[in-house]
Amino acid sequence: MAGFRVVTDSTADVPPDWRDRYGIEVVPLNVLFGKESFRDGVDLDSDQFFARLEKSADLPTTSAPAPGEFKAVYERLAGECDGVISIHIGSNLSATAEAARIGAAEVPGLAVRVVDSLNTGMPVAFLCRVAAEQPSLEAAVAAVEARIGKTKILALLDTLRYLEKGGRIGRAQYLVGSLLNFKPIVGLFDGSVQAVDRVRTRRRAIERLADLLRRDLPVESLAVMYSTDPEDAERLQGELQKELPDIDVGLGRIGAVLGTHVGPRAMGLTYIRA
Repeated sequence: MAGFRVVTDSTADVPPDWRDRYGIEVVPLNVLFGKESFRDGVDLDSDQFFARLEKSADLPTTSAPAPGEFKAVYERLAGECDGVISIHIGSNLSATAEAARIGAAEVPGLAVRVVDSLNTGMPVAFLCRVAAEQPSLEAAVAAVEARIGKTKILALLDTLRYLEKGGRIGRAQYLVGSLLNFKPIVGLFDGSVQAVDRVRTRRRAIERLADLLRRDLPVESLAVMYSTDPEDAERLQGELQKELPDIDVGLGRIGAVLGTHVGPRAMGLTYIRA
């Protein structure tokens, strides 16, 4: 027995083929619509989540996995490897990383390194891939930590409604944005949501996303993300792939945690700066 394994949580939206190729273990968060609880990505997929979100008067809530869920995964992996790197949604967004640390402390025979990504969605999946490609656990931790400050999400929102409902912006700001029919662009980097720009039409907002990316080049990893409407995302993916032939431009689906705040018809770019 030798080597290490990569563990993450369902907010990473890890592509299924990456799970198989890199042996990435995914621990689901819980999504609650009222009194109904679902395991993210297990009992509730993205299509089902966004269908419920659009019909729901109140935002769903999410909860971190229990420490015991992490303990069970680590105990199982202890029979397969020497160590684990466990990479999770930012601690300012969820208590998941802390639950992982508590679970790891209950498996003293296994070296578990818990890493706070300060992000969510595909940036975490990118970090998992980086980790899996390293020759040792310590090399994986170093490679991931060196990239955390370089991960970014730029998201185009169809409406500010979900950010307002979730308390991420004020009611007045929501009303002004809605009345003027702007398409807001927000960023998630350095562990917080930040306003980036607002554009009058969706087409121009997509062009603006590409321009913002160009200012941040070069990148080592890049994917276009979407919540409910893949057509615009696929089109942008194709355009960026032509511009950046040396990068494999991926296409990712926004999951429940990020989707709660960005809502339907959202799309964006996620990347790691080189």
